[in-house]
Amino acid sequence: MPNLYQLVKYIHVLAGFLFLLGHGGSVFVAFQLKKETDPERMKAMLDVSAASWPTMMLSLLVLLLAGIVLGFLNIFYWSMGWMWASLLILIVITVWMFRLGAGTYHPLRKMLGMEWMINGKPQPVEKARPLSEIQAHIAKTRPMEMLIIGVGGFALILWLMMTKPF
Repeated sequence: MPNLYQLVKYIHVLAGFLFLLGHGGSVFVAFQLKKETDPERMKAMLDVSAASWPTMMLSLLVLLLAGIVLGFLNIFYWSMGWMWASLLILIVITVWMFRLGAGTYHPLRKMLGMEWMINGKPQPVEKARPLSEIQAHIAKTRPMEMLIIGVGGFALILWLMMTKPF
């Protein structure tokens, strides 16, 4: 029978896997949109990406809460720099991704004549913009930057948790 620490650690790791699973589709959509020329396919891709949002956010919340609980179950961790560095990196990545993602893909949804959001509030659907304008917007997207930040940050946090270097 696992003790409470092991159980919470299992939940923490499982939430990390679920987060990656939930977010994986959005990563591929970001790259595929750069190649797409059909607005209807673009809409479908953005809908697939949006469908993963609840899984991604719930698993991120569970990941964060389980990590914090682990810190309290082994109170010594709070005095170690790796714990604080991991938490800070997660917060920075999350804020950076929200700003970059929302600033890119919500306007794209608007341009395609889809429901879009401002500060989490649905906005009315507008008339679709010309394809040339949509493609110009997509050309400015930076999926590789998002991939490097996301994977690099996640890898750094994982390294900190496994090695506990400071």
